[in-house]
Amino acid sequence: MSLNPTALVPGSTIGIVCVDAPEPAQLPDQFDKGIAALESLGYTVTVAAHTRGRDGFHAAPAEAVAADLHALFADPSVGAILCAGGGITANRLLPLLDFALIEANPTIFMGASNPTVLLNAITAHTGLITFHGPSVMWDFGDADQPQVSVDSFHAAVRGEAPPCAPLTAWLRPGTATGTLVGGNLGSLMQLIGTPHEPDFTGAVLAWEEIGTDAAHIAAHLLQLDQHGVLDKIAGMVVGELVDCGPSYGVAVSEAVLNVCGDRFPIATGLPFGHTALKYTLPIGATVTIDIDAATLVATDAVVATQAAVGS
Repeated sequence: MSLNPTALVPGSTIGIVCVDAPEPAQLPDQFDKGIAALESLGYTVTVAAHTRGRDGFHAAPAEAVAADLHALFADPSVGAILCAGGGITANRLLPLLDFALIEANPTIFMGASNPTVLLNAITAHTGLITFHGPSVMWDFGDADQPQVSVDSFHAAVRGEAPPCAPLTAWLRPGTATGTLVGGNLGSLMQLIGTPHEPDFTGAVLAWEEIGTDAAHIAAHLLQLDQHGVLDKIAGMVVGELVDCGPSYGVAVSEAVLNVCGDRFPIATGLPFGHTALKYTLPIGATVTIDIDAATLVATDAVVATQAAVGS
């Protein structure tokens, strides 16, 4: 059973945490632009203690980052926690997370790319719906952030409308309903075979990737298949793939079909990962993908509504 975090309202406090790469330290102006953008949307922003730090290719030792994350979850004044950016070794936090504390304090938690490991692990352990959506630096810190991305963010975290995203291209048509699992494919693979692996039974698997090719994507999908995942899921959504080219003349779409076959519907091209236009997706929510409606849509509320701050 899913656990809904409490919705944001105007005036809510957003906490920012750097889960791995020291991007705020490397690009402080970009980070500050992201904070300013969130404040301009009417939110109060608090920044976790080690977010601006640098420790090699991390912002801080894993124990310090985990403590930052726990402090934000435990703070009743924090309505949402957004990842500053990414970091390929975000999975180092997994053994340190206090899932009981997180479950007792169901707060919106959002990230994109490498934080996929944290989103899906938290949902797997607690049932808390998490969100694959805009990061502080690379989305809110971008002066050209599309308004559609902001609107999708608000629809998801304020409960203004069911999270919904267009599905205009399909490798295999059909309709499927299931629990949403996914994010960045390479990061998701870091959970396979660990105690933090999501339950793929009847799931809709949404994934995206950047900077690779059809053969490497096929290798990941083959691993999922050999692990039994592709026999369990109800449907697949392939996100917009950034700088992902063919291998020996074989396109990514052909490679996906070669591995997946005709077992489930497959929609393609949804921008939710390494793209400026980014739809916010509720990990752990029940969603339906439908070729007739041409959408991915949550079938139930993903946040619990509250009264406006100060009302």
